Amino acid sequence: MTVQENINAPVRVVLLGSDTELGRAIRQYYDNDYDFDWLEVPCHEVLSQVSSSVLDQQYCDAIIDAYSLRSASQNDYDQYLELLGALIQRDTCPQFYMLSGVQVFLGEKESSYLETDEPDARSRFARRLMEAEQKVLAADKHIVLRTGWLFSGAQDDFIANTINLVRSGAPIEFHDTAIGCPTPVSDVARVLLSVVKQRHYGALNTGVYHYCCSEEISWMGLVEAVLTTASQFDQKAQSVLEHMGDTANALEMATEIKRQSLSCRKIFGHYGIKQRSWRPVLRALIRDMYNLPSN
Repeated sequence: MTVQENINAPVRVVLLGSDTELGRAIRQYYDNDYDFDWLEVPCHEVLSQVSSSVLDQQYCDAIIDAYSLRSASQNDYDQYLELLGALIQRDTCPQFYMLSGVQVFLGEKESSYLETDEPDARSRFARRLMEAEQKVLAADKHIVLRTGWLFSGAQDDFIANTINLVRSGAPIEFHDTAIGCPTPVSDVARVLLSVVKQRHYGALNTGVYHYCCSEEISWMGLVEAVLTTASQFDQKAQSVLEHMGDTANALEMATEIKRQSLSCRKIFGHYGIKQRSWRPVLRALIRDMYNLPSN
């Protein structure tokens, strides 16, 4: 282990899915490379790399899976599951960190989901994530980190889509009654890399952990939060916000509400990681989308 050989050596990390929004956030979280030495594996190279000899503790200290959350719905993900199972079974497999999500839960629980709650979602995407989790957890030394509603402000992201609809003048209609905790990918990067470093230097806790930002909100509430911030820079957003009242009232009367929030007490108790608010990051992202300087 590199810790025994040179305590100042960087943590050697293989990042699967380095070109996803989550992968880029993890890679870019630190401004320097003194803490980590990265091997970046974009999505189109993951299948060839997972079966290679590079993924061995002789060559790397940790493997981060930022690939599954983006690719679990793809047809070739079944091949990844087979390769993942073989990798985890190796005695020389490095510490493996899989990023999963609240999507593995159906949302019928009245309170936040605990790590001990059994995943029960039925979608193809969720079932594949659950299968990947099971393969990772087959060995005691690995970690599955489930996250909340991720956002980054990039490409087809929910935040970016809402802003683009406002700019184009298209109607905004959201009828989802789910309640959850929005979580920026940058915050997931902070949490995950803290866990990776602590384990590299001797922390022993493994298994399933949950992390999402503080403050639950409905999808409609999140839309309103986006529009409220955007209205400071775009009069169109203010107009859309003023016409959302009827839809919001109808959703408030809904009886079938899915709760997709996670309890984060375990990761605080084991790793000292506290939840942060998602609102400051949301405001900063929207300001950047309108190309406005920070205050």
